Amino acid sequence: MDYITILSIQTLLQLFFISYDIACQWFIHLLMRLAQIDPTCPLLRPDVEIRFLVPKFHLPAHIPTCRNRFAFMLTPGAGLGDGEAPERGWGDLNPLATSTREMGPGTRRDTLDYHFGDYNWRKIVRLGNSLLKKMVTAASDVAEHVIAHQELEATISPKKLQAWTEAMLAWELDPSSPNPYEVAVKMPTQAGVRRQLAEEEERALTAGVDVALSDQVSPSSLIARGIDLEGEQRSLKTLTNSLWDHSQDRQITRVTLRSNALTRKLEEWFSLLQLYIPTSVLLRKREPQRKESPKPFEVQLWLPSRIGKLVLFDRSLAEIEYKLRNAQAHEALGVLRRNLQIRATLYDVKDRWLRGQGANTHALNAIATVQARIAAARDKYRQARIALLALADLLGHTKVDQEFLPLEEKDIRSMVEAEPGQGETRRKLSWIWRRVNAADATEEETEQFVTETIRVEWGKSRARAQRYQEEIQLVQEEMDRTLRFFVWKAADWRSKGIAPRTKPISTEYAEGLKAYAERQAALCESLSNSFKSQWTGVPGLVKSAKEEMEQPELFYQRKQRDYERRNKKADKIFTSGSNSVPSLSTVPET
Repeated sequence: MDYITILSIQTLLQLFFISYDIACQWFIHLLMRLAQIDPTCPLLRPDVEIRFLVPKFHLPAHIPTCRNRFAFMLTPGAGLGDGEAPERGWGDLNPLATSTREMGPGTRRDTLDYHFGDYNWRKIVRLGNSLLKKMVTAASDVAEHVIAHQELEATISPKKLQAWTEAMLAWELDPSSPNPYEVAVKMPTQAGVRRQLAEEEERALTAGVDVALSDQVSPSSLIARGIDLEGEQRSLKTLTNSLWDHSQDRQITRVTLRSNALTRKLEEWFSLLQLYIPTSVLLRKREPQRKESPKPFEVQLWLPSRIGKLVLFDRSLAEIEYKLRNAQAHEALGVLRRNLQIRATLYDVKDRWLRGQGANTHALNAIATVQARIAAARDKYRQARIALLALADLLGHTKVDQEFLPLEEKDIRSMVEAEPGQGETRRKLSWIWRRVNAADATEEETEQFVTETIRVEWGKSRARAQRYQEEIQLVQEEMDRTLRFFVWKAADWRSKGIAPRTKPISTEYAEGLKAYAERQAALCESLSNSFKSQWTGVPGLVKSAKEEMEQPELFYQRKQRDYERRNKKADKIFTSGSNSVPSLSTVPET
């Protein structure tokens, strides 16, 4: 990959965006490696700036730090690019797989080369449409994002805006600076607590103290596995409840397979549990059976929080679960907050801009997906809170019931939603937005948490507004360079047609070469003229977009016209498809 990078970048440019699926790892010591291969590599020049990015489709699989530092949307100058162009080429060739898998290596390579050549040519001849589509998208939406950002900034004090902007500019100039897209108020995570517990066990082993009763499972991993099984039980219960009398066979099969897999995991879990808590065997036998064969999600796991004071067991297991449950509750609240904000945005988009059955169906499906995440986070928090209260009573921890408040349905709302029955005058933020992580959180800590949340949203809003404006500039430049390239290429072909030959050739052969060169030149000119004709309306689009950004009322007027146009179209389709139902204009007066 390093050598390919050197060969592909031989230019005098000063700013490079390099997109790679694992750029977050690959860029480490890259310049050192390039210097060893070729000290004259353009990337090594002192005046060169390099930004490494991860393609948008691959980015969600990375850790949160990567998702902020290597995101196209958060990188100045990236426009609306996504870095997935190579993947689209391979995606276009997917139908070839059944043929190429039967080929030898040479034939397979030739076949792929031919098809990639065709793909590249089709991409060139379709540049007129693709660039115009990009421009229409950017010019149509840029005002909405810019105006939304301006409206958000109007609610923030100038002092905060100045401080946030300075921090944002510092990070954009130097990505190693503190990341402004990360909330500074840190919450414990299950992954962090599990790592901490593993490190504690490692230190104990180093000191010669081994409390593990199994070579495969330590005390902390046992409790962590139980909490994971609890999550699988919740998920299976949700899937099972979604079935009904007319569910398809494949849906029933999927639930049955998951149920069988969970049953096997439960059997393994209980065999490990009795090593650390032998009395759990008695508890399972004494447990009243409501059904002869309970479903896997109805089986009691007998974690320390459930055992409580029923029998004696090692209290260190309860301490481990307390730490994990604490992190689980905070994580669940974090997921709940994020998805509540997403749901509020989806509702706003649906109510303001979407019309028609198809668009509303897609929106409702998206909202249903987010609502399912909200319900899952709600159930996870409630279960974690019940466990925390039981463990607090067992271990003697205080104020846990004040730190983790009951999560009622009326509390599950976004920052902009009011409690049912409340008007704007009496509207209060739900406690999930006001509480940091302690029952006795000060007013200052509460304000800091809300401020941090708004700051991150402000940063993302600013990034969206800037990327859309950059996209207009980038696409304009691409259009201009495309036309100039065709002019240059046509002249290049004509020069090749009359260039002196290194070997003597016949007159007929020379005429054939010239004719071929003229044909290629004419093709370039034809594409140039075609694209130029397609793009005649682009300056007007750009001008309108700028006017809408400067005068928001123009943007809202356009949206109103679009809304009325869609309604007229829908009415026309309805009336033309319902001939038996007369329109109001044809109903005679009585």
